[in-house]
Amino acid sequence: MPEGISLFIGIDLSDPFAKRKRPCTRAILGPALRCTFDDWAYDATGLAIVPPDVFHLPYIVAIDGPQGLAGSSEQGMRLCEQQLGTAGKSPYDFPPIGRPYAGFVCGSVRLFYSLYSSGNFHLHGMPKTKQSEANLIEVYPGSAWSVLAGHRLKKKSLLDGRRARYDLLVRRGLTFAQGYSIERPPTHDQLDAAVAAYLAYLFKSGKTSDYGRNPFEDAGLGLLREGLIVQPAW
Repeated sequence: MPEGISLFIGIDLSDPFAKRKRPCTRAILGPALRCTFDDWAYDATGLAIVPPDVFHLPYIVAIDGPQGLAGSSEQGMRLCEQQLGTAGKSPYDFPPIGRPYAGFVCGSVRLFYSLYSSGNFHLHGMPKTKQSEANLIEVYPGSAWSVLAGHRLKKKSLLDGRRARYDLLVRRGLTFAQGYSIERPPTHDQLDAAVAAYLAYLFKSGKTSDYGRNPFEDAGLGLLREGLIVQPAW
């Protein structure tokens, strides 16, 4: 465990505008990369995204979702989204709710700005934030899994795909506190949250690369633009 950091928290966001809302999945890596799961009820203010009983401890939060919108009205997506081929795209303006990924993008961008503006979170890539001080990053498990495995894995919706992801994390030193096994692996949402938390660990360990361009604030609209996606360095 890198010195000075106690917790690595991964958030697999859900769409807060969906007709059938569901909680976000949260993974917490503690000492010795022990992983536990729970749910976090989406709140655009970021309320309790770090559990209140551990908020006093050092932490890094990694969120699977866009932190900002595109930096120019001429762009249909952010640079990091172009580079990594993300499923969701963040245009210059908030997309109308109802379009594919629109609710997910809107909810994520609003959440990131709330966390950034709260003063408790230091977003990676902002001009005044040193990497050693950053405790908020964006990740994209859809691409990270292949980098960590060295090849494309089976779809996460398949049992074999979940087993492969679980096995990959176990081989990298994670243990799971809630009785999961190769025969009964976590859900795909839990696995994405777990790899997000693991990417926070790699980030603190200096074993990640950045894609995209540094985020900047659009204070007039109360949001961030562009932003870096953190990926494994190998």
